[in-house]
Parts: sequence; C-alpha cells; structure tokens
Amino acid sequence: MRGRPSPEERAEHNRERLQDPQSLLLLPRTPEGRVIVGMLFPLDKAVNRLRLSAGHSLSVGEVQAQLDRIHEWVHLGYELLKAMGVSEQDFAPAPVLNYQYRLTLAGQRNARVITPRSEETKKVSRVAEKLDGVILHTRMSCDDLSQTEHLFTKIHELIRRLHELIADFCAQVELPYRTPREAEDLFSEPPDRGAQTPMTAGGTVPPRIAT
Repeated sequence: MRGRPSPEERAEHNRERLQDPQSLLLLPRTPEGRVIVGMLFPLDKAVNRLRLSAGHSLSVGEVQAQLDRIHEWVHLGYELLKAMGVSEQDFAPAPVLNYQYRLTLAGQRNARVITPRSEETKKVSRVAEKLDGVILHTRMSCDDLSQTEHLFTKIHELIRRLHELIADFCAQVELPYRTPREAEDLFSEPPDRGAQTPMTAGGTVPPRIAT
C-alpha cells in the first residue's frame, strides 16, 4: 500500500490481524507510547531476520549478543517502571479481552495490532504498555509536574536507546528503517532554542527510507 492508510483502512487491517490468536492489541494514549508501539513493527522484522541468520550469515554468538541488548533494554524499562511506582504484580500480561470487544477497540484511532514473531517483541510491548499508562497518569494527576522532569528525561533516553538498537539491527540484516514521525517530534529541539535540525534518537534525523 502506498502512503499512510486512512483511519478506516487501519481499522480494517487491525481487525484482520486480530484473527490471529497470537496478536497483540495496543492502545497507546501518549506521544511516547505511540513512538514505542510504532517501533515494535520494525523491531519484530529485524529480530526475526537476526534469528534466521544465526549459524548462517551471522554466528550464533553474534546473534545472541544482539538479542541480549534487547533483554538489557527490557530490564532497564522494568527498573524505570519500578522507580515510577509500578509493582512486580503489574508486570504480568493483562487478561485477554473478549474477542468482540477487541474488535471494537481495534477500530479506535490509536489502536495498533501486531503479531509478534519473537519473545523479544512481546517483552518490549509490555514495557511500552506500562510506560504509556504511567506517563498518562503522571501527566494527568501530578500536582507539581516540575518534580517529574527527571523521570521524563529517563523515559526519553530509554526510547532513544530502543531507536538506536532497531537502527543497528536493521543495518545488520539489511532492512530499511526510517525514523518514526512521532519520534522526530519527541526528540526535536524546542522552537525557542533556535534549533535548525530536528533531533531523533540517534542524533539528527536521517533521510527517510521508503519501505
């Protein structure tokens, strides 16, 4: 498909993907949540390609070293969530919703459905869901938001790390990867600083690569 799908087309694609029992329905409500969820799709492709390359074009050790980088990212995500008040019990996967209700939710504008081909993608998606919820709660309920600035700095750094990981993975397995539009906004310099070049997780925004 050329260009970005319309809301109706995206909803239809979501419903089609939901037919797979392994699919995940994600409903990010914050800019940061949308960025990470958007990154899940190239991450899943790259990890799948990496695993298929083990013992062939890449050594088993090389592939495992890259997978360990994702596990480290997930660990950092959980540690940050704990620092923001999320308990161990909250890390468990959410209960599976009724299929018809999932179909209804899949029609929402912010809905995204992915069928992970790796455990790594599933783990990153759990961090994304929890972070999204915590960020929303913090922004909407905190009496003094200035006290949370250091937490948002850490969250954005975590997202930056994920972006860099995916870019590295895609380069290794020769997959195109473009900076998510939402990430360009998230890491851009504020207008009043006179920034001329938007910043992204890996530095300046790279040229877009058509997929």
